[in-house]
Amino acid sequence: MAFMAFLGYVNIFLVRNSINLAIVAMVNYTAVNYNVPIIDNTTKPGAIHCEVHSENFTGKNEDGPFVWSQPIQALISTSFLWGYITTNIPGGRLAEVVGTKYLLTGSMLLTSVLTVLVPPAAYLGWQYVVFIRVLMGIALGPSFPSMHPMIAKWIPPTERSTISALVYGGAELGTVSGLLLTGFIIENIGWEAVFYIEGCFGVVWAVFWLLIIHDNPEEHPRISEKEKTYIKTQIAKDAHVSNKALPIPWKSILTSMPFYSILIANIGHNWGFLILLVDLPIYLRTIFGFDIKSNAVILALPYFLSWISTLILCPLADLCKKRKWLSTVAVRKIWTLIGHLGPALCLFVMAGAGCNIQLIIAMLMLSQVVEAGNYGGWLINHIDIAPSFSGTLFGITNGVSMLVSWLGPVLVGFMTDENQTLEAWSAVFIMAGSVLAADSIFFLIFGSGSEQSWNYKAEGESDEVESRMNNENNTPIVTQENNQLP
Repeated sequence: MAFMAFLGYVNIFLVRNSINLAIVAMVNYTAVNYNVPIIDNTTKPGAIHCEVHSENFTGKNEDGPFVWSQPIQALISTSFLWGYITTNIPGGRLAEVVGTKYLLTGSMLLTSVLTVLVPPAAYLGWQYVVFIRVLMGIALGPSFPSMHPMIAKWIPPTERSTISALVYGGAELGTVSGLLLTGFIIENIGWEAVFYIEGCFGVVWAVFWLLIIHDNPEEHPRISEKEKTYIKTQIAKDAHVSNKALPIPWKSILTSMPFYSILIANIGHNWGFLILLVDLPIYLRTIFGFDIKSNAVILALPYFLSWISTLILCPLADLCKKRKWLSTVAVRKIWTLIGHLGPALCLFVMAGAGCNIQLIIAMLMLSQVVEAGNYGGWLINHIDIAPSFSGTLFGITNGVSMLVSWLGPVLVGFMTDENQTLEAWSAVFIMAGSVLAADSIFFLIFGSGSEQSWNYKAEGESDEVESRMNNENNTPIVTQENNQLP
């Protein structure tokens, strides 16, 4: 299940993010009048762009067919999020009600078809590309929230950080493969082929997912009774997880500070992530004059290192919990600080790095290595505080965060439109780093690692089960009323 989910997120981020690099090959930068540099030895510090001291970067930049300004490019890249935010909450709830299996199958198949339609839409006009991207966002909105309910039913608590690293690490590897594959296809075939080829991958994955995956251990026809009993027993030790959809305790959720700490962390994460993902290709193209191939390699390497880092940091988080070296809340807060303060410091260094491309690339790589801490921090914290509503919670936090975060790349577009200077980009990095630093402090103050009482007790019900909100050992207290744990 975890491996197939991992491949699913590789595909999702392949088709979701390929536009961010492909658009560099689609735009006619000469016509847009960006004063794109030619690599030579005449560039002076403080000029509009920087000299690149490397024979590996040829400076070969071929203009594309479309005259799209910087704000339009940002609009195309971020329009995906307009649709994405509309289906996060219903997607998470649908996964709790009908399951993840069929929801993700339909999501991927629809997205694959839409991906293939991007090139003809581009020739009709940028407005049509925006429309296609919005539809893709609607289709993929359930992709992240729908996975939490499956993890809650399949994965024992002391293994969740490790499995979440494997599953959601597909986003990192999908970003890597998307950048490298997109760069390779553009260089050798053309930008149109990017969307035709990558769209087909999703169809193949959806067929295999439909054939071999089941929503919970009870429905799986081939799982052994020993493993099924182990999973049910281990999950029951930690919290209440129902295979049936329960009424959503909206009042309790919307008055819960642990919930808001996750929400703020998600907003900060997506704000920084989207700015780097959407705008860095343009930054490297306009300030340093990197060609498509060099751009792809520079952008892909940090995400590859982030994927490797998740396979180290997240098992370490589970080990700390299993050996009782740290409580759940301590693990979530420490790993969130690593995943947010670390990249914030790297962005601050990039803001003052000037034309020192070696330092900038080093900070990009380091920022993504420590960013992997998020997978053992706030990202999996939805399941800690309310496993029965983890899909809904993730849908809310991810949807709201995207609603806010898409403004980041748009703001960068206006900050740098006809102003491709070191000063403008330094301001961009300081802005992104400040948001990450602020939200990590909020999570440090208000984050929790305990199952909240509203996960197992209906709103208005008398509190016959002692509240476990401060129970950092996460051991359920079983009474006559809640003794139907599996």
